[in-house]
Amino acid sequence: MNSDAFAKIENAAHDGAFGHNQRPTPTDRQCLAGNYKVGRASIYGMPVAIEQPRHSYRTGVDPKTGQRWTSRLAAHYGYFSGTKGADGDPVDCFIGPYPQSETAWVINQHVGDAFDEHKVMLCFPDFETARRAYLDSYERGWKGLHSLVKVSPQQLRWWLKNGDLKKALTSADLAAADGPAAAKAKAARADADYLKTRSTILGY
Repeated sequence: MNSDAFAKIENAAHDGAFGHNQRPTPTDRQCLAGNYKVGRASIYGMPVAIEQPRHSYRTGVDPKTGQRWTSRLAAHYGYFSGTKGADGDPVDCFIGPYPQSETAWVINQHVGDAFDEHKVMLCFPDFETARRAYLDSYERGWKGLHSLVKVSPQQLRWWLKNGDLKKALTSADLAAADGPAAAKAKAARADADYLKTRSTILGY
């Protein structure tokens, strides 16, 4: 990414309805319908819509309990335009302050004991910063982070276009992104990568 990528992403983050500007804050109804202005940026050559900038608050109403929830975002939050994730909406992403990063992390988010959806961590310098930004964007004690899969920009582009976005991602699923020669090696590493990630998250 070029040297002004950070400035472009920051400007895009604050160009939407939740940014630092004179636009009115969207209502709950507008948020549910997605009927409000978002910022637009290109990351790894992929179009990204930025709904809210870092340090802003996401809020909504739990459909099961009727109670309002609020969480403060530790990173810009948006989605990949033109994709369709497990929940029927575009695949979500968190965007950090390090656009020169050549690594992204795909989070397999679980609710209860079942896979829920993916959250992609973009523009973070390392695993721990990405993990922390995700957890710090939810309420204390959030248990949604089931596992993370490290991906290159090439793998990420391939997966968003060709992968099964309705199931949890594993390293083995990315084999085709690097060509047939890498498939066997990636499949052999998949279980080890998964166990290592789980060990890092859970501490055992």
